[in-house]
Amino acid sequence: MHDLRCIECGTNYSGDDVIYTCMECGGLLDVIYDYDKISLTKKELSKQPLSVWKYRDLLPIHREPVTLQEGGTQLYRLERLAEDLGIEEAYVKHEGMNPTGSFKDRGMTVGVTKAIELGMSTVACASTGNTSASLSIYAARAGMPAVVLLPAGKVALGKVAQALMHGAKVLTIRGNFDEALRLVRDLCTKEDFYLLNSINPYRLEGQKTIAFEVAEQLQWNVPDRIVLPVGNAGNITAIHKGFKELKKLGLTETVPKMTGIQAEGASPITRTS
Repeated sequence: MHDLRCIECGTNYSGDDVIYTCMECGGLLDVIYDYDKISLTKKELSKQPLSVWKYRDLLPIHREPVTLQEGGTQLYRLERLAEDLGIEEAYVKHEGMNPTGSFKDRGMTVGVTKAIELGMSTVACASTGNTSASLSIYAARAGMPAVVLLPAGKVALGKVAQALMHGAKVLTIRGNFDEALRLVRDLCTKEDFYLLNSINPYRLEGQKTIAFEVAEQLQWNVPDRIVLPVGNAGNITAIHKGFKELKKLGLTETVPKMTGIQAEGASPITRTS
């Protein structure tokens, strides 16, 4: 079982509530588990191939998942890069090997499954590309309608094509992503759609499985540092949570230092930190 808790004010909510942010302060929500009731061992985990759902004891789902065999992506050792950087080892995890080509699939398999579990009939998101593609293919897999709002002229055509070919209703707006997100949140409230942008706490639960896989692929030796791009910081937060959970359960002994990077031309977090 699990609950939701506001990361700002600590208000608790039932895991059965359809809620995205705290009703008291507007803060983001985290999924809280009773870790004393979770028993995972390295031996048991080693019997299953890498995938998001091999870690289902640490996922907030109680039904059969909507899955396309996401996860289990390759971890490549980069010897020349490590030498150039003057470090002992460097690895890259190839999340482009997921079904739609991005890590978003890890979140969507959990998010769309949760939508069904909560009795929702339509899923929706705002997107600039990867999220729309991922939502659309998992909604199609589940047989659910999907609605996608895109900023006009600001989305790669290949990603728009993925959304369209999987049957999503794609709407373009005059404005940026933030405006698209505001509009889709209003739409979800008015039409009782299930919002699957990363403000949905269940999306991030799927994405934290990156941490689980990295640890397992390195024989449970946790890296000193994880470096990854940051947009709204949802993915870096999810991966950090995953490593903290492994330590809490006694599967690992440390948590890596998390380092986020942003492109110089799109770096609002860097500029404000």
